[in-house]
Amino acid sequence: MHQELTEATNFMGRLLQSKLDPSLITIFTDKLYGLLSERFVDHWDVDCPYRGNAYRAISIFNGQLDPLLALAAQEVSLPPTALLIYLPQEFVLWIDPSSVSYRVGDHGNIMDLYVNGKSLKDRKSIITNAASTSTPIRISPPTSPAAIEKKLQQQHHQQQHQPLQPSSPLAIHAKREQQKQKQQQSQQQPTTPRHKSLVLAH
Repeated sequence: MHQELTEATNFMGRLLQSKLDPSLITIFTDKLYGLLSERFVDHWDVDCPYRGNAYRAISIFNGQLDPLLALAAQEVSLPPTALLIYLPQEFVLWIDPSSVSYRVGDHGNIMDLYVNGKSLKDRKSIITNAASTSTPIRISPPTSPAAIEKKLQQQHHQQQHQPLQPSSPLAIHAKREQQKQKQQQSQQQPTTPRHKSLVLAH
């Protein structure tokens, strides 16, 4: 959890760069890290990383700042309105085991920041433009992380019930041989001739 929270809070700090004093950003991100780790302590399952991802999401929608961001700001004497001004509008940050990602805008792409131990920090230019506009543009409610999780679970369920396709050359060869044998057996079975019944008129 440490690495994922570090990636998430560092990303939030980068969003605020050049807008707030660097020392205030550091204090804010440290406080945010502490609050997130307290919140996630019983909601972090590496064996089922998408469980609880709606609970772990941080968002800004319709001019409403995520309560955790507001609390972190208040505890370091940073006006929460400053975050509304300087952070992107219509913004979601998902923090899951082995994955940190975000989306700006209702129809924006989901961008990865951290995946399976690899950090992808070169996202600054993408979100800088989005952060410069503070006017909400969303006209429909966003797809909730819970809905995304449900869709992923459905896909996982479908994959489990699909027959496994052989992947190794040996397995593929064995599958082909099995199909050939079935075809040969079906061709060798004697077919019973169908007789037309004649009805004689007297």
